[in-house]
Amino acid sequence: MRQETVTYNLYKFSELSDKAKERARDKWRENMDYPWHDDYRASVEAFCSFFNVKLLDWSVGAFAYYEYKTNATNENFRGLKLKNIDRENMPTGFCADNDLWYSFCDEFKRTGDAKHAFDYALDSAFKSWRADIEYQYSDEAIDDAMTHNDYDFLESGKIY
Repeated sequence: MRQETVTYNLYKFSELSDKAKERARDKWRENMDYPWHDDYRASVEAFCSFFNVKLLDWSVGAFAYYEYKTNATNENFRGLKLKNIDRENMPTGFCADNDLWYSFCDEFKRTGDAKHAFDYALDSAFKSWRADIEYQYSDEAIDDAMTHNDYDFLESGKIY
């Protein structure tokens, strides 16, 4: 039986050539799955539920338009008073709660129109959701992830 010893030189991300860094990023993106879709959706659904509104459909992704559909009408907001809304309401504990409730309360206070404020808050949350997806696919975020997770790489940029 023949035995061989193979020696690999390992590098940290910061030690790779620019070309190897790009290959590492591309491979990362190929295998990446955005991890917070469920959390964003839960925040949006909890927000909608507060007003007895249902999120009927949605679509959001990186570098694309987002879309959503609810069954909200002016009836859902009839008689609603800003003083009865807790701006600090964080039903899921996820960061999207901030976007929704702060945007809603601030816009409701500014315009006095609860339905408009509701739509404005949903837009704000979906914009944040899309922006976070885009950031997660950015060179900066990927570089940070590979550096902070202390991965080792082959000279080609392949994670070892």
